[in-house]
Amino acid sequence: MSSVTRIRLEGVEIFPAQTEGSDNVFNNAPFRLAKARWVADEEAHSCVVCTNKFNQIRRKHHCRQCGLVLCSKCCKEKVPLPQLGFDEPERVCDACLPVAELITKSRSTMANFQGEAAAGLSELTLNINDLKKVVELGGLQTLVYLCTKPNEQLRQACASGLHTLATHQPLLSILADAGAIKAVCSLLSTANENQEQLLIDGISILMIFCKSPGLKAKVVSDGAMQPILNVCSMRVSSAIALIAMQMLNLVTEDEGSHAAIIENDKSALPKLLSLTISPDEQMQEGVLKTLARLSMGTDWHRHRIIQEDFSSSKCLVKVLKNRPKNIQVLVNATCLIANLATCEQDQNSMTDYMDCVCQLLVEFKGKQEILTHVIRALANFAKFPPHSYRLGQHLPSIVAICLKSTNKEVHTNGLRTILYMLNHSTGVTLSQLMRDGATEVFTALASTPGIIDGIQRTLQQQVPERCSPS
Repeated sequence: MSSVTRIRLEGVEIFPAQTEGSDNVFNNAPFRLAKARWVADEEAHSCVVCTNKFNQIRRKHHCRQCGLVLCSKCCKEKVPLPQLGFDEPERVCDACLPVAELITKSRSTMANFQGEAAAGLSELTLNINDLKKVVELGGLQTLVYLCTKPNEQLRQACASGLHTLATHQPLLSILADAGAIKAVCSLLSTANENQEQLLIDGISILMIFCKSPGLKAKVVSDGAMQPILNVCSMRVSSAIALIAMQMLNLVTEDEGSHAAIIENDKSALPKLLSLTISPDEQMQEGVLKTLARLSMGTDWHRHRIIQEDFSSSKCLVKVLKNRPKNIQVLVNATCLIANLATCEQDQNSMTDYMDCVCQLLVEFKGKQEILTHVIRALANFAKFPPHSYRLGQHLPSIVAICLKSTNKEVHTNGLRTILYMLNHSTGVTLSQLMRDGATEVFTALASTPGIIDGIQRTLQQQVPERCSPS
């Protein structure tokens, strides 16, 4: 049973329905609601619906759904309430009747009754007063429970109702506890490309959860990645694909989600990498942004991305060789490669990446947004000895383009690249610099704050400034 006993919804305090046992109702076994508190006769002096006072003629009757005391006129209908354990018809008041009847229908084995329940509850959520009754009487849990049913129209109605409920922030933790995230993932996993409204509602619900503090990790752990990736690979409208991509980027903003995506969901990375060569450049841009975020994590995460790309026929190399109209595709791709280039254990398998980046250095020297990541990638590659000799042929371009740049990041990473090359391939690098570039390197060293002081401190550690006579 949930610890949430009272919430404030649109300025009014209400008591959400409680379940007996587990809060999670997303399973094939129908749940049972906890019975409402039975108001004592002596506490009631007038009908809560019509407000007429009780007397010898106007008798008191209890609504078995809400437990309140009403007159016979306002509490005359009788319906079974299996959700409360009453299989025989019981008195239900006029205020509870619309929701109670629908929840009772949801327990039927007949698909048309289940569909009526889903559609009716979904429609009631659109009116704030009806929505409060839906929440108080177990309609929220019923919509989650009905997501287990296979009927297509029913599932659309459930998605629509859950979307409306999710737009009310106080209900999010109740929805999450009830299994709504897993329910939505189930809806998305079985949806097809023609069910556009269901796809929009489902993804929008997950996005709302992601934006709520503390629930983003639950979205990932409850299995949202795979259905979202499936939507990304569908032939859907660009609007739906964009929403799905925004959802992915929203999830990966939180570094805490990276392990769940990379380590726990074995099919997530292959799916993401396959989408990097999608014909939709907007999709490429979004997926590469997601991968670049994932590459900000641990060395193990970067290793997994590189290995999966190798197994996927090097999709990232194909991206680097293409020349998309959308320049942001290459910006995100080079950012990703620059991050991956710091992974020491995979340097031998990244030669193709480095060669592609070297081609981009000259071709996009006038595009600062790409050049910034290109030279950062080369500096990271140059840190490892196997690449120093190979980078030698590009040294004149690195000097001309980077050391003469007024952009601080480009200039500094250009200097990093050359210093690593001097360290690992001293003779070849010096020989080339003596022919052209030595002036620029020394100028860069002298003008970069802290470098000369750092060199002096290192030299002073080798030889003292003062010493006694021998």
